[in-house]
Amino acid sequence: MAMAVAPAGAVEGQRSSKLVAALSRTSATFLFFSVVAVGAVAVSTRWITTNTTTLQASFPTTAAIPAAAAAVLHPKTQHPNPSPQSPSRQPRPPPAAYSISCPVPSLRLNISHAAKASKSSQTLALALSSPSSCRSSPDPPPATATAAGSSSNSSCPPYFRFIHEDLRPWRAAGGVTRAMLARARATASFRLVVLGGRAFVQRFRPAFQTRDLFTIWGILQLLRRYPGRVPDLDLMFDCVDWPVVRTHLYRGEHAPFMPPLFRYCGDDRTLDIVFPDWSFWGWPEINIKPWDALHKDLKDGNSKVRWFSREPYAYWKGNAAVATSRQELVKCNVSSTQDWNARIYTQDWFKESKEGYKTSDLGSQCTHRSLMPLQHYWPVRDNNKCASIQYAVNWGNSHKQLAQRIGKEASNFVEQEVNMDHVYDYMLHLLREYAKLLSFKPTKPPEAVEVCPDSLVCQAEGTERKFLMESMVKSAHDSGPCDLPPPFSRRELTMLKRRKENSIRQVEMWERRASTTR
Repeated sequence: MAMAVAPAGAVEGQRSSKLVAALSRTSATFLFFSVVAVGAVAVSTRWITTNTTTLQASFPTTAAIPAAAAAVLHPKTQHPNPSPQSPSRQPRPPPAAYSISCPVPSLRLNISHAAKASKSSQTLALALSSPSSCRSSPDPPPATATAAGSSSNSSCPPYFRFIHEDLRPWRAAGGVTRAMLARARATASFRLVVLGGRAFVQRFRPAFQTRDLFTIWGILQLLRRYPGRVPDLDLMFDCVDWPVVRTHLYRGEHAPFMPPLFRYCGDDRTLDIVFPDWSFWGWPEINIKPWDALHKDLKDGNSKVRWFSREPYAYWKGNAAVATSRQELVKCNVSSTQDWNARIYTQDWFKESKEGYKTSDLGSQCTHRSLMPLQHYWPVRDNNKCASIQYAVNWGNSHKQLAQRIGKEASNFVEQEVNMDHVYDYMLHLLREYAKLLSFKPTKPPEAVEVCPDSLVCQAEGTERKFLMESMVKSAHDSGPCDLPPPFSRRELTMLKRRKENSIRQVEMWERRASTTR
């Protein structure tokens, strides 16, 4: 599935997945936060407006994303006869490299992966039921106290401010209690406890496919990237897309029962805490590569067809069976009696996996124009999808320069603000701020099992293992994260919300005016 979400200037809307992450109650998705959301994106779906649908943008929506983990550098050999003018400083030592060490594969390992048709991760189940291999290779020493508090001397993107908004309800309630945490277990997929830089997981129920595996993997990479900087914490994580913690149920005297639940998506009517989408580290079931590799494919695909040579239709491709809104979207496809200027492609992922994903490669889908005016996206009404899509396409085709400019602005946002550096920094700041709210000292639950990169990689096979290795942090980061910006003031949030609402009303007015002049 490839869909466009509303990033950057649309931060006053609903959160999205996949920094993207990664990016509002008027909160944004990363993070997280991206223009191309592979799976759920990035980052934070509060960026998507609650009463609109966003269509795929076929404009260049790729980002020049720096690698999340730097390769180990080798010190330059000193010249045998340095000149007198040469400085005498010693070369900076390279960062210590991480490694993976697996025991000899056992018969049990080979047998355990026989059930290939399972819809949940066998890799994580094996890691949690096998003897721990987390001490097989020593990690680099943790960061010093000084380093733990250091920063990269750069400011985080503005959407990081929504971290404060997502956690504001618990701050107002006086913190997160054990009772609150226990209530979050009702729908959680797993519980994560971090103690002294070590991760412990208690799995309550299998998540769909490998969502829980790659989410946990991403957190383990954060621990590697910033050793000694992730505080002790205890959280519940739900790997289902849709948010469930309804705001109106936890007002006033009910606030003490408010469950802190992490997930990939949220909206203005819920309190779920948005976390970067699992697919930043890969989605093997549908051959979505880790974000750094995917970016290259998208960039190459975007360069193959010029903007003005692209198909002048709205474009969407995915599994329509998973949601009513998607089933309604299929009705907007071209037929023998009607053309809504939309090209909707339903996806059979089982068939695609058998055929090697020949028709689902994201890089090859960059052949349609953008439908993203009003800065980064074009809102499509849920209650009148087909006519709304038709008007959007007509507008874009009659205002090509404007549509291209908006597409480029969204693309520039992804390139400049949505990358793995920001994914990890968003994660770190979110977990730090959350840990500050805990009113209790985290301890290891009896049922929790320690996990580490070794324990997951050594149980993985095929594409799962390939993507885990490709997205692995190779060494600790020298500097700290970007500087977290301050919270929004009430006035700023009000202005953001008003701006979003005015933009949507503007489009709806254009649509009504166009319908009356036909």
